[in-house]
Amino acid sequence: MSLRARLLLGVLVVGMALAVAAVAITQATRQNLIQQVDEQLTRSTPEGRGERRPDADDDGYPTPGSAPPQGAAIASSLYVGVIAPGSDELVTVSRPNLMTSSEAIPDLHAEEAARHVGREPFTVGSEEGDLSFRVQVRAAGADGRLAVFALPLTDVEETIRRLLLIQAAAAAAILGTLGLVTFWVLRLGVRPVREMTHTALAIGEGDLSQRIPETAPGTEAGELGLALNQMLGRIEEAFDERTRSEDRLRQFVADASHELRTPVTTIRGYAELYRMGGLAEQPALDEAMRRTEQEAARMGHLVADLLDLARLDQGRPLQVAPVDLAQLAADGAADLRAVEPDRPVSVEAAGPVAIVGDDALLRQIVANLTTNARVHTPAGTPIHLRVRPDQAGGAVLEVADEGPGMAPDVAARAFERFYRADPARARQTGGSGLGLSIVAGTVAAHGGHVELDSAPGRGTCVRIVLPAVPPTVPPADPPAGARRPDGR
Repeated sequence: MSLRARLLLGVLVVGMALAVAAVAITQATRQNLIQQVDEQLTRSTPEGRGERRPDADDDGYPTPGSAPPQGAAIASSLYVGVIAPGSDELVTVSRPNLMTSSEAIPDLHAEEAARHVGREPFTVGSEEGDLSFRVQVRAAGADGRLAVFALPLTDVEETIRRLLLIQAAAAAAILGTLGLVTFWVLRLGVRPVREMTHTALAIGEGDLSQRIPETAPGTEAGELGLALNQMLGRIEEAFDERTRSEDRLRQFVADASHELRTPVTTIRGYAELYRMGGLAEQPALDEAMRRTEQEAARMGHLVADLLDLARLDQGRPLQVAPVDLAQLAADGAADLRAVEPDRPVSVEAAGPVAIVGDDALLRQIVANLTTNARVHTPAGTPIHLRVRPDQAGGAVLEVADEGPGMAPDVAARAFERFYRADPARARQTGGSGLGLSIVAGTVAAHGGHVELDSAPGRGTCVRIVLPAVPPTVPPADPPAGARRPDGR
């Protein structure tokens, strides 16, 4: 049952309870008033007055034609009548002072009067009109006549009528107040719930942009709506993030397939050429083997990079241990000098800079950054490696070159997977476009972030900020750790 139905049912129950209470109060009041009339009627009889009349045959009761009873104990509205033996006619001895009409005569017959002789008072109507009387019958004397005493119920009926009016007005006021309260409750409670239901149905159909309209703050419905809107916002963000993740995955698979297609096609082409006898001469065969080995090596590097990214995406635990970042920078500089002895390489570190991290992954970071600096700058361009502790207790590693730098649009996409500013040159150098993506993922796994500072004509500086101790659970989305100094 809905809240609206329960509220309406509650109002109906209250109305019925008021009606039952009104009936009970009316009946109790009527009985009490009639009891008072009966007591007054009893006091009006000769027994009740304790009097005897000389002309009443010594029994105190009136006879036809006798004078009406007098005295303070006699009610001004008392009716006195006599029914003679053998007669069915009620002869009036006296009637109420304010009632002179013939309508003010009890409608009582001898047979009915005889049944109530000496009993409790009872109610009869009037001969004409709608007036009611409370009647008491007494046996008067030995001749069998019946004395009838009656009091009109005019005051009782008027009191009951006023009581009913008061009860009706009170019930109307109570029900009206309940109606207003019910309307207000429905307005503040049921209507927002209905709007929430409509919004939930729309969301169930796939429209995650729906929000529950704001209601009165401070109410339960308002707080519920606010909480639901916050929950819907998080759900929408989660769905958007999942969509973006799926898009990135599709793009990643497409890019990986494209990158693998070239070496596979080259190797297959040379194999088919050899099978068809096109490499009969030794120089041609040697060149084919050289190109096949080159493409196989390139494909191996690409697969290794893809595996590294997959491990980072899975959030595998790091093999952490104390690492001297200054020593890693010195080793990276030594490796770079071995590959290109004529290139100036410098290392700036004020003593050991120790952190806790994965030694193999951190060495790969240094190798990727130094390789990028060597490949993307002219021969002989100086490369600088700088290591220093930061104020938070971690460490900062910078790999800078004095090369041509990057254009802003290239720098903005430098950490994207498979992105290469010059694809032709990248293929010549064996680059896959994953080096900086692996750097960003590894740094994010350590709880740090990467900053790229580059501009045309002033070189490039990749700055890595690492905490002293990596978090327990590394982030699952590595590229999120890459950012530029301006926050992009």
